[in-house]
Amino acid sequence: MNLLAITKPTLAIIVLVAVAAPVPAQLAEDNVLMRVMRDELARSMAELQLEDAEKPYFLAYRVQERTYANATASLGGLRSASAGVNRSLIVELRVGDYVFDNTNFRASANAAAMMPVVASLSVDDDYDTLRRQIWLATDTAYKRALDQIAAKRAALRNRTQVKNVPDFSETPPHVYHGGSDGRLDTAPARTWARGVSGAMRGKAHLSRSEVRVSAYLERMWFVNSEGSEFVRETPYIELHALASAQAIDGTELEDFVALWVRRWEDLPEPMILAEHVRAMTKRLEQRREAPHMERYAGPVLFEGQAAAELVSQVFGPRLVAIRVPTFDNPAMQRSSARFHNPFLDRIGSRVLPRFLAVVSDPTIEAHDGVPLWGQPPVDDDGLPAQRTLLVERGILKTLLSTRVPLAEVPNSTASRWRDTPVPGNLFVNPSQGLGDEELRQELFALAADRGLDHAIIVRRIGSRAAKLNWRSGRFLGDGRSSRVEPLIGVYKAFPDGREELIPIAALPTLTESDFRNIVDVSEATSRHDTGFSPSVDGRAVGFAASPVSVITPALLFEDVNVMRPTADIPTPPLTPHPLAKG
Repeated sequence: MNLLAITKPTLAIIVLVAVAAPVPAQLAEDNVLMRVMRDELARSMAELQLEDAEKPYFLAYRVQERTYANATASLGGLRSASAGVNRSLIVELRVGDYVFDNTNFRASANAAAMMPVVASLSVDDDYDTLRRQIWLATDTAYKRALDQIAAKRAALRNRTQVKNVPDFSETPPHVYHGGSDGRLDTAPARTWARGVSGAMRGKAHLSRSEVRVSAYLERMWFVNSEGSEFVRETPYIELHALASAQAIDGTELEDFVALWVRRWEDLPEPMILAEHVRAMTKRLEQRREAPHMERYAGPVLFEGQAAAELVSQVFGPRLVAIRVPTFDNPAMQRSSARFHNPFLDRIGSRVLPRFLAVVSDPTIEAHDGVPLWGQPPVDDDGLPAQRTLLVERGILKTLLSTRVPLAEVPNSTASRWRDTPVPGNLFVNPSQGLGDEELRQELFALAADRGLDHAIIVRRIGSRAAKLNWRSGRFLGDGRSSRVEPLIGVYKAFPDGREELIPIAALPTLTESDFRNIVDVSEATSRHDTGFSPSVDGRAVGFAASPVSVITPALLFEDVNVMRPTADIPTPPLTPHPLAKG
C-alpha cells in the first residue's frame, strides 16, 4: 500500500466526548463499576475480619480497562493485527497501621504471595458479576495480607532496624472525575502500519524493516477507604518504524522513527511521515559505508534527541525514589543493597553544574506550541499532579516518590504510575548557555587541549522504547552492560566544519556522576518524547505505559570515552538481497 494513499480526512479519530454527553461527575455517579467498587469497599471495611485477626486499615481498588488495537506490517504487507478490550483489578489491602503494615517485605519462601492481588475482571457492566469478582479478590487479598504481616513480624522479631520509616504515608482525600463515554476507533492502525511500512519498499540495503502501530484508550477507576476516588482516561497512539542493515563487515546497524500522539488526526501528514522514513533508510545506507572508530577519549557534544535520551537513560532514572523491601533472608537482604539508589545519599549535594536545574512538571501542557506528554491530572494513588523541583543550581533537592515513604523522601510527589514513580515532563533548565557557534568553539578548544584534531558530536541515540517494539526483542542492543543504548548518529567533527560519519559507537563507562562534569550547554532547549524507566543497579527495569517529554539544552561533556561496540559481528547472508539489482 502506498503511504501517500492515506489521507487524513478518511481516518476516524478517538471520540472522547460525544455530543450532549453527560458531564464526568455524572458519568462517575451513574457508572455501574464505580457503584460496585464503592459498595464492596464499604462492606469490606465494615465487615471483613477473621476471628481474633486485624481488620484492614486501608483498602483501595484500581480497575484498569484497556481498549487496544495493534498492527505490524513490513514492506506494505500486514504481518499481524489484533484489537480488543480487557479489564484488570488491583486490590491494595493493608493491615496494621500507617507506621507498620504488611507491605515493604519479601519472604524468600513465597515471594509471589507478597505481591498485590491482581485479577481479571468482566468487561460487561453487570453489577452482580462484578460484585462477586471483586468480593473474591478482596477475600484473597485480606488473607494474603494477614500472612504477610505475620511473616514480617517474625522476620523482624530479632532485628533492630536502623531506620524506622513508616510503611505508608497519610494524605488528604481527593476526588477527580475525568471520564467520558468516548470510544476508540481501532481500524486506522492497520492502514497506518501498511502505509508507513510501504515507504521502505525497494530498499535493497535493508535487511529488516517493520512498522508497529498501537492505539490505546486506557480508563482507570479508583476508590479507596480514605475517601479518594477518580475516573481517568489516557488515550494515546504510538508508531514505530524500525529498520536494520548490515555494514560491509557484517556489523548490524539499526535506526527508528518513533511518534506518540493522542489522536489519529495528530499524526503528521503522510508525505511528511514518508520523508522521515526515507531519511531513516538513507541514514542506514550512509552508515553502511562509513569507517569504524575504535576508541576516543575527550570532549563530546550531545545535541537534540541524543541529549534527551542521555538524560532519560542515565540521569533521569536516578531521580526516582524506590523503597527496597525488607527480606526475611539475611543473604537476600545484603544482596538487596545493590538496588539502593545512590542519589538517596546525595540529597543536598551537587549532581549537576551550578548553571542547571531539573524540574518534573506534568501540569505544563505544551512547549513551543507542541503538546507535551506529562502524566495525567492524578497519579495512581489519586493525588493531583504537581510540579517538583528536583535539582536547583546543581544541588539535588529531592526525588520523585509515591505514598511509600523513604527516610530521605518521606512525602509523595504524586508521581505514581503503575508501581513506581515516573516523572511528568522533565525539564533541564539552563540559567546560562552558549549560542551554537560559541558551543562548537568551546568543543574544539577542549579537544585542542587534549592534542586532538577533532571532537565528537552525537545527535541520535538508540531508544529503549523502540527496542521494546522490535519483533526480535533485541533492537539496538550492543551486547554490553552499558547504561546507554548505542550511538546511531555520531560524527567526528573538525574545526574547519567537516564532519565524518561513524556507523555506530557506544558509551561503556558513562554514569550519572559524569553529569557533574558538564562544562557548557546551549542557551536554547529542544523537546523530545521518549520512553522512561526506573533503574536498578544502573539498569532499566521496565517501561511506563506512556512516554515522557524531555526538554533539555545540548550538553557538552569534557571527558567521555566513546568506542566501537564489542558485540560479536554476525556473518552476512550468503546470497545477495533479493531486491538487489544485478
